[in-house]
Amino acid sequence: MSARLTVHFSGVPAAHLAAVSGLTPVATPAGDSAADACALFGLRGPDLPLAAITYTHDFGTSPPAWCARLDPVCLMPSGATLRLIELTQTPLSEADARELFDRVSAAGVIPGVQWRFGAPQRWYVESTDAPDVRTCPPDSLPGGDVAAGHPRGTDAPRWQGWLNELQMLLFDAAPNLAREARDLPPANGLWLWGGGMTPVLPPAPFDTVWTDQALIGGLARLAGCAPQAAPESVTEWLDALPAGHALLGLAADAAAPERAAHWLDALQAALDGGRLEAITLHAGGARFHLQRRSLLARLRRGLRRRALR
Repeated sequence: MSARLTVHFSGVPAAHLAAVSGLTPVATPAGDSAADACALFGLRGPDLPLAAITYTHDFGTSPPAWCARLDPVCLMPSGATLRLIELTQTPLSEADARELFDRVSAAGVIPGVQWRFGAPQRWYVESTDAPDVRTCPPDSLPGGDVAAGHPRGTDAPRWQGWLNELQMLLFDAAPNLAREARDLPPANGLWLWGGGMTPVLPPAPFDTVWTDQALIGGLARLAGCAPQAAPESVTEWLDALPAGHALLGLAADAAAPERAAHWLDALQAALDGGRLEAITLHAGGARFHLQRRSLLARLRRGLRRRALR
């Protein structure tokens, strides 16, 4: 029996994947890439507890109570407001991230919480009391406008005050001064988002999961499917892909034009050769289908490539 494959690109706009693949979306459901990933595992609704899910990936177990992400970000003045710059393109080193994390977590600014370091870009706070605070992911702000994403709810003013205090602690931290000296954006703020309790998921609809995404990894664990690391060699991985329905979760850098072309060529060849029965791609909340090409189309493509060489 042939294998079926679903590929989810994290942090990749649908228009970008359409441009690098030449494919047209067959469906564009409401929601973003994170909501689309959750929907693959049967989890839908507003205010998804994304922090509890990525926590499960980072620590191998679900959080014991309410938890939220408090991720390091750069806050830059922009007119009358602040503009948020994510540090994905200029990430913190492990050493710098831990020094900054230790500085804010030891200060006791937020009472009654436990801090957890998941990764240089993923910090968490846990609380036995779930606060009434509603937030939004840092990548959802229009133009990075911080004012558009301030916490809301009855407990929001307290949390905003704590965030302001933490920002002052980060302002003159040694790693940030060193980053500014190298013309890199400092991690001078923390962004609260994704709070909630651990969701209960139905059994995973996938036989196997490979991923380098924290969200896909956490969803798989919560659905009873132990994820494996994303493959480095796509061709060797496809040759050994077992029968059944597999999910491959890839981070945004996999959609860079040259790398995406390599992935798509290998997937198309596996589909054309019958090693894969069906391939569905997800990006930015949109869904794409790879279609098996006819023998004539494959011959024409091969001739065009030889002519180019």
